[in-house]
Amino acid sequence: MDRFQADWHRFHPNTHPVGHLLRQADGWNLTRFHLLPDNRKAAHDHAELRALLDRFNTVATAALGEGAPCHLVALQSPNQDKRHRARMERLKRRYGLTPGWEFHSTSDQLSYIVCAGEVTWTTNGFNRLLLHIYQTDFWDIMWMNRETGAIFRPYDAGADISQPTPNDLIARISTFYGWLPTGGMGFINFNQAQMATARFQVTKPCAEAIQRVIAAQTK
Repeated sequence: MDRFQADWHRFHPNTHPVGHLLRQADGWNLTRFHLLPDNRKAAHDHAELRALLDRFNTVATAALGEGAPCHLVALQSPNQDKRHRARMERLKRRYGLTPGWEFHSTSDQLSYIVCAGEVTWTTNGFNRLLLHIYQTDFWDIMWMNRETGAIFRPYDAGADISQPTPNDLIARISTFYGWLPTGGMGFINFNQAQMATARFQVTKPCAEAIQRVIAAQTK
């Protein structure tokens, strides 16, 4: 078992590190923020793209912590074409990612190889990679805090984050509730075992935003 696999199992047992499937996992404190207006996937201009990058960094730093030791995680699978494999090789060289853990996901019927490396999260330190993710050159790239298990998983114009406790997740939502997606795109999941002792208060606008997400999620 490699270092990443051991850390992942310590924090997230019974779940595979497939980013687009995390919302289906049990026992997670997990939510999504969409960082462009009107649920758009593309920025209208350079200024909006710059703002998107700033929001990526703001959410990631809040979720992971500035200067936090992290695992940077990328997945290889048989459905990658030649161009994507070449990009993946450049990514592995740039960040020192090494292949290790292999598994088969029954949810999407694919086999994966996890490529992981140890990095330090710093604000604006990964903008080049975030731009590649925005441009959908990569998908299911994740950072995991090695000390808390917190996850930052950006997608084209937003990010899924997990936090160690419900209170931690509510704190992030309280800060960024204006970026909770609308129209059924969002979700808020809590570790139900931890919710037995969780206590928190939020502002009325934050509570209303949470309720809109939960109502759409349960339809």
